[in-house]
Amino acid sequence: MRVRAAAAAALAAALCLGGGALWLRHVIYANSIAGSIATAESQALAIALTYDTQAARFDAAGGALANRPPDVGNEDGYEKWYEFPYYGMNISFAVVDNRGTVLLIQGQLAYYVQKGGLTFPAFPPSDPFHTIDVLLPPARSDAHGRLDDRTVTLLPHHRLSEDFTTTVYMLIDSADAEAAVAPVDRWLRRGLPAAIVFVAAIAWWASGRALRPVERMRAELARITAADMSSRVPQPRTGDEIEQLAVTMNETLDRLADAAERQRRFVADAAHELRSPLAGLRNTVEVALAHGGAADLTVLGVTTERLQRLTEDLLLLARFERTAPATGKTVDLAAIAEELVGERSYRVPPDERFIAVAWDPALVLGRADELVRMLVNLLDNAARYARDRIVVTVARPEPGLVRVEVRDDGPGIPEADRERVFERFARVDEARDRGDGGAGLGLAIARDIAVRHGGRLYVADTSNGACLVAELPEHREAEGSSG
Repeated sequence: MRVRAAAAAALAAALCLGGGALWLRHVIYANSIAGSIATAESQALAIALTYDTQAARFDAAGGALANRPPDVGNEDGYEKWYEFPYYGMNISFAVVDNRGTVLLIQGQLAYYVQKGGLTFPAFPPSDPFHTIDVLLPPARSDAHGRLDDRTVTLLPHHRLSEDFTTTVYMLIDSADAEAAVAPVDRWLRRGLPAAIVFVAAIAWWASGRALRPVERMRAELARITAADMSSRVPQPRTGDEIEQLAVTMNETLDRLADAAERQRRFVADAAHELRSPLAGLRNTVEVALAHGGAADLTVLGVTTERLQRLTEDLLLLARFERTAPATGKTVDLAAIAEELVGERSYRVPPDERFIAVAWDPALVLGRADELVRMLVNLLDNAARYARDRIVVTVARPEPGLVRVEVRDDGPGIPEADRERVFERFARVDEARDRGDGGAGLGLAIARDIAVRHGGRLYVADTSNGACLVAELPEHREAEGSSG
């Protein structure tokens, strides 16, 4: 992570600083060239105006122009001297007539005309001060010019007079622009790499400092084992994502510790519950072997049935722990309730205490076998405590909700125990539950099934007996489909 942070910071610095420097270089270079063009325009105009006079053309190549009065017969009698503009200065220009003949030239243009065979067009651009690009050919001898094989910019100025037509070509030298951007180039070559390395180093240091709490959390997590889950990661008071991560990790550790504790209690309770029927089976077999008689088949049958029921409940709870929430097909809870209540009356001996109240279909989406198991467990729990009457009501009290109520006239459930009865292996009356063969898993399984189907199971208030209520979301089938 530190490497990625440093690399990202270095890349961002390269893009921002490098891009900014390149943009600044472009602006400085463009402004410098624009200034050179503006200067060349004024210079070309001055040269063209001077060369347009007859006196100036008299000896322009010498650099000194004279206006000789008619009455003066020798050169010493020059009355007035005219110095040609920019003659001898470090400025490259050429004066060309309308046939392409060079009339006057100096500087780099003179070198490339003489050494490289540079020529000028006979018909220059008609627009004044319209720049053109020209490739300067290398010298035809062993000499080497500063601008060999480089494309340079020429600024032509075309001037038409009554008796003479000339074009002044000014060479736009990029030396001034290159000198202007030289500091930026030095920064790009030397300063930019150093700045990128500096930013990367700062990002490396800052990310390492920011990740110190994460490293402490990692070290603390490495020390936590299944045998001791009491430790928690340090929680920095920074108000940022690191603190949120520490809070989330500690909450997760709390849930894991709670799950591990529940698992330990479950295993201990399961072992305790399995010990009783196994001990009964062993005792019955040992008595039969010791006295040489047959074992009591009734005891063996009851004990084996209890052991089988307990084992099935444990396997069912284990399956609920590792499977996703239930999905399936449409199930009518009203029909299931009526069927289960009717089946009770056909048992031997029949149980006539059950009454089903379910007029309309109550459709839910889920697994039929699990929903049947939920209702069976609720009915078994009521049958264990009811005296004379058990009413099973399936209704739709409001749109989108299906409610199943199992109400009995037994001793009821104390308010303090209304949540504890849904815990695994929990018993309100230890002696009576054990005598009836209950292991304290029925209501726990029923609540798990209700929750897996998006609902809930709870103990409702009632003035007489107990009332267990399961509420599940109603499933509305599309129009025209059958349930």
